[in-house]
Amino acid sequence: MSINLYTKTNQNSYLLTFAYTTYILCSNCYSKSMLYLRWLLSMQKIKWDIIWGIFITFAFFILLFIRLQFFQKNPDSVSTIQIIKSQKSQDTWMNIYQNGKKIGFVHRIFANLEKKSHYNETVFMKINTMGVAQTLNILTEGDLNHDMTLSSFNFNLNSNLFRFNAHGHVVKNKLILFTGLPGAQEKSEIPLKDIPHISGSIYDAAFCADLDKNVTRSFSIFDPSTLSIRSIKVTRDADEIILIMGKRILTKKYCADFTGAKNCAWLNKDGDLVKETGILGLSMEKVSPQKAQEGIADQGSVDFTQISSIPSNVEITEPEKLSKIKIKIDGISDALSLDSDRQNFHHNILTITKENLLSSSTNNNLIKQIAIIFLKPAPFIQSDHPQIKAQVEKIIKPTDTDEQKARKIINWVYRNIEKKPVLSVPNALEVLKNKVGDCNEHSVLTVALLRAAGIPAQMEAGLVYLHGRFYWHAWNVFYLGKWITADAVFNQIPADVTHIRLVRGDNGEQLNLMGVMGKIKLEVLEQTK
Repeated sequence: MSINLYTKTNQNSYLLTFAYTTYILCSNCYSKSMLYLRWLLSMQKIKWDIIWGIFITFAFFILLFIRLQFFQKNPDSVSTIQIIKSQKSQDTWMNIYQNGKKIGFVHRIFANLEKKSHYNETVFMKINTMGVAQTLNILTEGDLNHDMTLSSFNFNLNSNLFRFNAHGHVVKNKLILFTGLPGAQEKSEIPLKDIPHISGSIYDAAFCADLDKNVTRSFSIFDPSTLSIRSIKVTRDADEIILIMGKRILTKKYCADFTGAKNCAWLNKDGDLVKETGILGLSMEKVSPQKAQEGIADQGSVDFTQISSIPSNVEITEPEKLSKIKIKIDGISDALSLDSDRQNFHHNILTITKENLLSSSTNNNLIKQIAIIFLKPAPFIQSDHPQIKAQVEKIIKPTDTDEQKARKIINWVYRNIEKKPVLSVPNALEVLKNKVGDCNEHSVLTVALLRAAGIPAQMEAGLVYLHGRFYWHAWNVFYLGKWITADAVFNQIPADVTHIRLVRGDNGEQLNLMGVMGKIKLEVLEQTK
């Protein structure tokens, strides 16, 4: 998922993208698929490891998209960047590794034409999710102005089951975007203060800015997977001599901080990216075309599910029967907010109390305020689409209470969406059509159906317990006088108290989870039935 727009000679910095992909893989439900684990155990239809793979998939994608994104000028950062020299035509190959095992490659062609520059980039990967290998193909191409600002781009992602497309162009002070497959595309616009610069990676922008050692600068990033603009900090570290393609070369080292997730890259004297490292053992290194096209491990890569999950100090035998749980949590970043609704977080102690469903009567004034935002459609949540509305009419009756509507919708998603790990950008309309996906697909479709039924709803993501470990997962909340949790993967209303919410909101909010993956430690202190 990376739309690379270059301000200097370079390749893609896919590790940020990887971080996102990793999250997807670890939770795609942002990473191995939202813990279909429990569902799998109860339904005996799918291996829980496959499900976990899906969740990791979404995380992987977000980072992958970040990797492919382009940078927008920022008064405090990019606006000060000057292009040092013209972009040279190039044809570059890089291998993608996971803990030393090759899982893919990147091939980028950049052509400096008479009036504009054109770039074409292909990414191929095999992702291991609990023993299940899935292929991922990404194609990014576009045109750049001679000052290296964005003119247009086209991004395609294809996996075993899903496809995603985003393309767009700059018109004056707007970035016009189109997402979705032909015949079902959605148009959106992003206001721009300046025409965005295109950079193959944030490190190219940092190189062109000629950062001094130990200097940190912020850059803005457009993420096509969430259609959002985020900030990332890049620091110039000490120069290092490293071995690349059998030769020792002097490199400039840069490290990026994206919501707490660290990614580092090494560039040679000409600004070419030759190596990059990221979270969960992901890395990339420049190689010859022959090396890049050699075999890729199908089953040898590390299992994202296990390396991203968190062990529990005690066994929780019947989580659905618990009314309260108390957990000590370390490693939480400031970007996450654990304290609200059914969760109380104080001095690193999180107390989760299962909700009691209220009657259908609600605070009308409050509902009106909530409805303004959480009844509206959003990117990838097409609650106003005729097909979504038609499906809701088949599921509920006009005379149903809001609680009855919510239960029917969640039960329908539980029974009709096949639980299978996928590499995709969750899209409610596409999930309704394909009727397959992991926790992310379940969550995004549930939100769209609930909103179409007139019930304010949001997505949540975090951790859930299964067989001695906490896995990354995604679920929902809907409003019945207060926010009530619901999990369409497990058919739970409310969701059991081992659902630890770390973020709430649409896809863009879940990027904040990348900064805590591999850092969180949990200790269950009390269980109350």
